[in-house]
Amino acid sequence: MTELDLLLEEAGKRGYLWHQFRSDQDGPEVLAGVFGWGRCADVVVLAAEEGTHAYRTPVESTGDVFSPARVYWWYGRSDGAVGLPAAGMVLPGVGMVWILRALLTLPAPDEPGGLPPLVSAPKGTGVSGDRVPVRLRRWPGR
Repeated sequence: MTELDLLLEEAGKRGYLWHQFRSDQDGPEVLAGVFGWGRCADVVVLAAEEGTHAYRTPVESTGDVFSPARVYWWYGRSDGAVGLPAAGMVLPGVGMVWILRALLTLPAPDEPGGLPPLVSAPKGTGVSGDRVPVRLRRWPGR
């Protein structure tokens, strides 16, 4: 097993719900995991290496956790992008393993540092495009 496999398994054991998306009949192209805390959710979007990111967003009755307007925290890869020091970091060269590590080490929302101030979500946050869900399932072992 690779470290990525182990981190995905750990996220599944913690209760992340996995969604696969595609933009056409040839997908899936994106795997996204969501863990709900009640008033907020932790989301990881695993796409092409440069599109992988994770964030903590408020859960709003009219909102879509896969298309957030605001985030408490964000971490991902975006070559040449500007960092978001209040919400997290945008770093060139950060891969899926680092993003999952960062997400899985976040404090719970009710712990100190768990809910930093809300900021606007960086462009491209979430799962973009016309989403066609493939399936919804829990990771094996849960």
